Amino acid sequence: MSLASAYLFLLGLAAGTAVLAMTAFRHVSPRWLRWVLFAVGAFQVGRYVALACFTAPDAPIRFWELRRFWFASAVGLTLPSVVALDQLVRHPAMTPKKLLIRFSPFLAAYGAVILFGSFTAIPDRVAGWALELTGWWPAFVSVVQGAFVILFIGICVWIIRKLPSEPIRTSAARLLVAHAYLAFDGALLAFGGWYFRPFLFSEMLALLALWHAFETVNSLRSV
Repeated sequence: MSLASAYLFLLGLAAGTAVLAMTAFRHVSPRWLRWVLFAVGAFQVGRYVALACFTAPDAPIRFWELRRFWFASAVGLTLPSVVALDQLVRHPAMTPKKLLIRFSPFLAAYGAVILFGSFTAIPDRVAGWALELTGWWPAFVSVVQGAFVILFIGICVWIIRKLPSEPIRTSAARLLVAHAYLAFDGALLAFGGWYFRPFLFSEMLALLALWHAFETVNSLRSV
């Protein structure tokens, strides 16, 4: 199997993992939040479709409109993770609307990158083309994502230390590890990356952690 074929296989595996994570959203309440998560999950699947399309030699001409999916994981992995922690803890003072309001600065920042970010296509070392942010956008993404990771990991640590429920603590620990791994891969890519796209593995780990967290919520509610 060639490197390009293996990369396409991993993209298919990642898309399947994203769909698996989406199946765990089925019991999220209220209903509007469930559909928000489904929409975000579909956006994440679109990312892997876009990555596959950009392996084509003429991708910048044929598939340039798909560039908006390139950074879908900025929303597709962060918003569901925040909702997962809230669903696990179920603090009476925190409602889904309050949660989204508190997450809205990050959502606005990620949305700005996806909608207005300046992209350039460069030849990819595996197959086809890759997209890079240009201008001041990479620094902006680094600051925003760094702030999110610090806050998210801090909340996970608080949950692990304060809550006695072992299933909840385990789910929070898996989400913590997943986002720490994502941050590590993000740093690698910022400094030139690896030859074979390590981010796919960290994204799949995050998607599996999401699946486990929401399934834990579902099982706790059924007890």
